Amino acid sequence: MRARLVFVEQFYYPEGWGGAELPRDLTTYLATRGFDVEVICGADQYVPAQDDVANPASVGVHIRRIPSIGGGPRRLRLLRQAWFSLALLPLLLLGRRAQLYLTQTNPPGAVVLAGIAARLRRTPLIIIAMDVYPEVVAAYGMVRADGWLWRLLRSLFRWSYRSATRVVALGPVMAERLRSKGVEPGRIVTCSNWSTGAAGIVRGNDNGLRSEWQLQGCFVLLYSGNLGVGHEFETLLEGIARARQTVPNLRLVVIGRGSRAQEVRALIEALHLTDIVRMADFLPASRLPESLGLADVALVTLRTGFEGLMVPSKVLSYMARGLPILYVGPASDIDVYLDACGCGMAVRGGDAIGVQRAVLALHADPAKLTSMGDAGRRYYDQSLAREHGLAHYQSIIQACLAERRGAP
Repeated sequence: MRARLVFVEQFYYPEGWGGAELPRDLTTYLATRGFDVEVICGADQYVPAQDDVANPASVGVHIRRIPSIGGGPRRLRLLRQAWFSLALLPLLLLGRRAQLYLTQTNPPGAVVLAGIAARLRRTPLIIIAMDVYPEVVAAYGMVRADGWLWRLLRSLFRWSYRSATRVVALGPVMAERLRSKGVEPGRIVTCSNWSTGAAGIVRGNDNGLRSEWQLQGCFVLLYSGNLGVGHEFETLLEGIARARQTVPNLRLVVIGRGSRAQEVRALIEALHLTDIVRMADFLPASRLPESLGLADVALVTLRTGFEGLMVPSKVLSYMARGLPILYVGPASDIDVYLDACGCGMAVRGGDAIGVQRAVLALHADPAKLTSMGDAGRRYYDQSLAREHGLAHYQSIIQACLAERRGAP
């Protein structure tokens, strides 16, 4: 008899957001490995749908969608999360019994509700900690760390994480955060995400974006992804403003959206960088090889206080495509990747002069850029590629099922 797994994630196929590709990859893989997989997801989309990828239902994944409450994908976000969470619990409690629940932390309420359902139905639970709650909410400034709401959320999430059969951390710094919440070390498993989106990059004259955006002959720094509260831009932009005085062909390309987008635009104007910066919304997934192919150096940032609470997935996309990385932020799981293979440079938040020096050093040494990119791609292929992550998840699931059966 096939083991029945129920996977919870608000954004799923045909969602175009890169983070939705991870659960799509995992559930499709598990269905092809003989598991009976059901996904409970929402009907809303964060990024326009991808129409060039296979429907997971074609390999047997059962998709159950919670109906939308209307409006655009960026409106009423908290209300949408609350609606999804309210509709989720009865589906878990009244649906056909599963041998295992898996939930990502989107929406965060799913973690608590899946924990309740797992306890009531005596079903193992795996929490995939894309972010660590409620600490990340406090870091966002959405709740006061000394108020009653914080104490309530801390108790609920602490109970959920501690009661899970396994909690997947995205790196050792995040794993330490989970241990500090009281999760038993034996229940924490470190498993990296993998690169998403269309594989490969398009360089040189074959890259249509380079000519469209008039970037021929330019030294391009690329930031691709979310412009959210957890990302650092002040140090990065001030360092670029300093570096442009020495590198006249320096350009910054920012592709993405997020809550800090307007703030970033205002900072660009204040630093008189508008003539060397291009900002664009997310492009169709089919153009990802072109957009990433613009980068001479790929940028990753993290705000102080968010280390171990989140791990920007863009670093894996950069490594998979052989792009040298400049990281600006506190010591975090990103440093683990950089130190493991020498695929980039790290500068701490607040050190704009350090950013300036890093940009100048990278611009002056094309051979170093090539060696860092090659090192990142080798390390990714050997240790972090999709097949490694999927096989690791399968082993985690099988271990949980074996424990449920009482096997050694």
